[in-house]
Amino acid sequence: MSHIALEEWKNYARDEMKDNKRTEYEEHLYGCDQCRSLYMEAIESVQDELPSIEGPSLYTGEVMERIPFKPDSVKKPVKKLWYEERVFHYVLATAMTLILMATGIFGELMKITTEFERGQQSASFTENILNKTTALLDEVEKIEEQEAE
Repeated sequence: MSHIALEEWKNYARDEMKDNKRTEYEEHLYGCDQCRSLYMEAIESVQDELPSIEGPSLYTGEVMERIPFKPDSVKKPVKKLWYEERVFHYVLATAMTLILMATGIFGELMKITTEFERGQQSASFTENILNKTTALLDEVEKIEEQEAE
C-alpha cells in the first residue's frame, strides 16, 4: 500500500485539491493508520495558516440572532366538561353492565343463541331447499289437476 506524503496531507488540510482526489484521500485515511498520523501532523502544522474564529462567543451570538425566535405561546388549560372525563365513561359502563345483569338480559341472550344454534343443527340448508321445492311442485300439480277438470 502506498502512503501519501506529508505535503499532500497539508494540501488536503488547506482544501487545495480537486474533489475526486479529496475523496480518494478520505478513503485512504479510513484504512491506513500511518497516513492518519501524518494527516494529524499536517493539521497541526497548517493550523496557524488557517483562519481562526475570533471571539467564538460573539460568533455564537451572531448565529443565534439570525435564527428566528418565536416565543412559546402560553396555552390556558381547557377544563373538560364532566361528561368528557374518562372516569365518567368508566362509571357509566359499569352502571350499564350492572343494570343489564340485574334485569337478566344476558341470560335471555344466552337462551336465544342456544335456541338458534339448535334450530340450525336440526335442519340443514339443503334440506330446507328440497322441502320448499317439493312443496312448490305439489302446488303446481294441484293447479294443473284443477285446470284439467
